[in-house]
Amino acid sequence: MKRLFIFLSMLIVALPVVSAQTGQTDLALLTATAESGDAKAQNGLAIRYYNGDGVVQSYEQAAIWFEKSARQGNATAQNNLGFMYEEGKGVPQDYARALQWYTMAANQGHAAAQANVAWFYENGFGTAQNYDEAFKWYQESAAQGYAYGQYSVGWFYDKGLGVAEDNTQAVQWYTLAAEQGLPEAQYMLGLMYENGDGVAVDFSQAFHWYNEAAEGESPEAMLALGFFYEFGISVDEDIVQALAWYMIASDYGNKDAASYVEDLSKDLSEQEIDAARQMADDF
Repeated sequence: MKRLFIFLSMLIVALPVVSAQTGQTDLALLTATAESGDAKAQNGLAIRYYNGDGVVQSYEQAAIWFEKSARQGNATAQNNLGFMYEEGKGVPQDYARALQWYTMAANQGHAAAQANVAWFYENGFGTAQNYDEAFKWYQESAAQGYAYGQYSVGWFYDKGLGVAEDNTQAVQWYTLAAEQGLPEAQYMLGLMYENGDGVAVDFSQAFHWYNEAAEGESPEAMLALGFFYEFGISVDEDIVQALAWYMIASDYGNKDAASYVEDLSKDLSEQEIDAARQMADDF
């Protein structure tokens, strides 16, 4: 299962802890508050250093301030510090320590941290691989409405990891995450509708969710849209549009898309290929 966005989203979620004020006066106040021991200010200052927002960018300083906040029990800072250890940013990479900090935050009910703990158990990072434990933590995260947690619960039901395979449950959880705009879940939901897994076959719904996922930059969904346009599945057949989507999928890193572009281009004129290329470039 892919985990494409959770790290950045984790840091962005942390931003509202301290209001995003600008100017040296505000930075000086934030720094003074952090130095006085305020945990939220310490986390906020760490984020400033992480992003280079009003200060010289420094992962080392970010890690220092995340740790000061984390040691006071700030769950968001604990989660962020776990990320720093996972990625080796400002500190030596250490999966075991990353998991320790993620777990501290997760035990406080931090939804993103719960998903991070689950990811570590799923993949055996810093601990033995344990699908049962991973599923438990994804459920905790999903119960709070965290989209990645919902998607992951769906994936585990879909693949029978840590739980009996249940495509109906998978569809339900994919739907919850898809409705929050998560491209990975939108693509998987489209696939379930296309194949009739856990739900009746519905090409119209499949097309809808592939389109949503493609707008969210899912290369797999882009490839699927190309296929639907090429063969007129739930949409008027449009070879140029199909080629455009195959090109877009290739541009976004889908390894299979290049062969689709090559094969379909053989049957089209240079004018049609140019039109498809323009559509792809405009995406």
